[in-house]
Amino acid sequence: MNASSFLSPVLGARLGPKLLAGLAAVLALASLAGLLVFIPLYHRELAGERQAVSSRLGAFLQIALENAMLKRDIEGLRQIVERLGEVEGVRSIAILSPDLETRFSSRPGEVGRRHETLEALCPACGLDGRRGGLGSAFAPADRGDVLRAVAAVANREACAGCHGPARAQPVNGYLIVDYDAEGLKARAWGTAALLVGAGLFVVALALAAGWALLGRLVLRPVATLTAASRRLADGDLTARAPAAASGDEIAELGGAFNHMAARLADTVDDLRERDHFLQGVMDAIPDGVRVIAEDFSVVAANREFLRQSGLDFETALSQPCYASTHGRAEPCVPTLVVCPLVALEGGADAVKCMHHHVRRGMEGEFAAEVVAAALTIETRDGPRRFIVEAIRDLSQSLQVSQEQRLAEIGQLATGVAHEIHNPLASIQFGLSALATSVASQPNAAESLNYVKLVAAEIERCIDITGRLMRLSQTPGEAGTLLDLGAVARDVVSLLAYEAMTRQISLVVRGFDKASVIANEGEIGMVLLNLVQNAFHATPPLGVIAIEGTLDSAGDVVIEVTDTGSGIAPDDLKRIFQPFWSRRADQTAGSGLGLPISRAMVEKWGGRISVRSRVGFGTAFTIVFPHAERMIDAA
Repeated sequence: MNASSFLSPVLGARLGPKLLAGLAAVLALASLAGLLVFIPLYHRELAGERQAVSSRLGAFLQIALENAMLKRDIEGLRQIVERLGEVEGVRSIAILSPDLETRFSSRPGEVGRRHETLEALCPACGLDGRRGGLGSAFAPADRGDVLRAVAAVANREACAGCHGPARAQPVNGYLIVDYDAEGLKARAWGTAALLVGAGLFVVALALAAGWALLGRLVLRPVATLTAASRRLADGDLTARAPAAASGDEIAELGGAFNHMAARLADTVDDLRERDHFLQGVMDAIPDGVRVIAEDFSVVAANREFLRQSGLDFETALSQPCYASTHGRAEPCVPTLVVCPLVALEGGADAVKCMHHHVRRGMEGEFAAEVVAAALTIETRDGPRRFIVEAIRDLSQSLQVSQEQRLAEIGQLATGVAHEIHNPLASIQFGLSALATSVASQPNAAESLNYVKLVAAEIERCIDITGRLMRLSQTPGEAGTLLDLGAVARDVVSLLAYEAMTRQISLVVRGFDKASVIANEGEIGMVLLNLVQNAFHATPPLGVIAIEGTLDSAGDVVIEVTDTGSGIAPDDLKRIFQPFWSRRADQTAGSGLGLPISRAMVEKWGGRISVRSRVGFGTAFTIVFPHAERMIDAA
């Protein structure tokens, strides 16, 4: 195991255990260093003191032995040696001759033993055998180490005239005293263990006090600050560290954190206000707007784009651009469709193209005019490129234009109808008076017949102008209760002359209890457009029928059928697309009638569909919710 793997659990720990472990390590190392220095010094001091005592004892013993030797008291000398060998702490005592032969010993077995050298007898005693002196040192023995004190006894009579420090004093013998060193070592180690225990107690006490101070001054404030930081990171911009009155660095850190959190909250509020403002600006644009990244993801969209695509905001931003507007599972093919991301790669400022976009929840497509421009934003990761698209729904624009045009025509028709209706009413009043006057004359029957004929035709003209005024009413947001049968009959009445000139039978069937909530002018325009389209596909002697029924759900069903040439299957998919037109009689059309008709039907909660068979005719089916259901729902 290497050092890094050993220290990784400690380095990965929290601040408190790390500081506590570091403090314990420092105190332990300091205590160990102190013990390593103190124990040898203590041991040396103890040994030196013991050696000094041994040397003094050896000097006293030397004097006693010298006196015994001078008196030739050999037996007394042997007894002294034996008795001193019994003293506690003394391992043995011996007297050696100058040639290192043991003469006396507290151990009888040692008498007569000769030692090879003085150095082997007492290493590091510092004796050379040429002069007297004392020395002591630890030496190995048969039962462990001993503290050996050696006294070299000089022959004072042989050197009575010697002077100076270097004078020679011939050695008359050696006094050897072995003290038991095991007790000394035991006391030394006992003292060391006591010191270690005291050191550990001091370390533990210091760690406890340090931990308490650390927890109060550092750990608890840091834990509180950490909790506030986590709340802030999780989005709680109200998170603050509690105010501290200590005034230390931790308190300053908490104050700096609270200041930062307040600034961050203000910045986030400013960014939200700016985002709301920018989104409001985008939503105020009448065209659909969306912003596309280089990976085809949509990063922004306005309200009009959501209306065009039929998506909610989250779905619009979660789908790539080709999925939300083209219903594709992969990017558009640039060679078939103008893709703004590809078209603007060459550095062009803007591109304008025509697309057909899909709308969620509705069949078919709608024509869209797309104007796109490149946008480059500098970010911390470098410049990022976006494409901003402005999408105009041409079907809605054309519907508005067509509605304006129809409204203008309706106002003109209303004015003309009023101008015709009022004179006709006056003529009708005059004819009524004339009929009264003629009736009193003789032979007035023939004249009355002519007057009644003219009155009937004038009544018919007044009825036609009334129908025209009803159909040309300006569309409104609020619908009214309509009898679809009456609306269908008004349309047939207005187109009766054209049907007669084309030799086509135009009939109305059904419409019992066919009541809906809608605008009469808009529904009339839808039926008028469908019948006029049928005129172009129906040959002479053909039949165009407008039939109203109720289905099993109680909804009102209107079918406009003809016996014309029918619509090819490929063309049937495109008839509701703006600007697409293909008439059977090869006449030119604007391609707006059916898209506008569908928009009007959907406006009042209805739906329109078509079925056709080439050579047999076409049938347009319109389904409206019954007026009773609409009233109950309201």
